[in-house]
Amino acid sequence: MTKSKTIFYLDDDSDDRYFFKNAAGSLGHKVMVFHNGDDLLKALRESKKKPDLLFLDVHMPVLNGEEMLNLLKKSDAYKHIPIVMISGAYPKKLVRHLLDAGAEHLMKKTPVNELRAAIAEVIENASESAQLSS
Repeated sequence: MTKSKTIFYLDDDSDDRYFFKNAAGSLGHKVMVFHNGDDLLKALRESKKKPDLLFLDVHMPVLNGEEMLNLLKKSDAYKHIPIVMISGAYPKKLVRHLLDAGAEHLMKKTPVNELRAAIAEVIENASESAQLSS
C-alpha cells in the first residue's frame, strides 16, 4: 500500500476538483486543489513542503496543463516533482509530446465511480517509478 501523499491538483472544472479531492482524500492522501495555474505556482512558491505529486488538467484557459508542465520541468525547484497529466482524450501526437516534455504519467478523465481506482493506480505507479529512479 502506498503511504499518504501530498497532491496538488489543477483543473478549471469545479466538479472535477471536487470529485478528485474526495476520491484521493478517501485513499488517505492530502489534496490541495487549484482552479488556475497562477494559484498553483503561488502555492508551490509559498509551501514549506512541496507536493509529492502534481496532477494537471491538459485543457485549461490562460495557462494550460501543457504550458504548466513545460514551466515546471524547466524549474530547478520543481522539476523533480512527478507530474500526471489529465485529459478526456489523448491523440497520439499529444501523448508523445507530453511524455517528451517530462510528464511521468497520463491519466484519462474517468467516470466518478471509477475515479478512486484510477487515482490509486496512478499513485502506485508513480511511487514505483520514484523508487526505481532513487
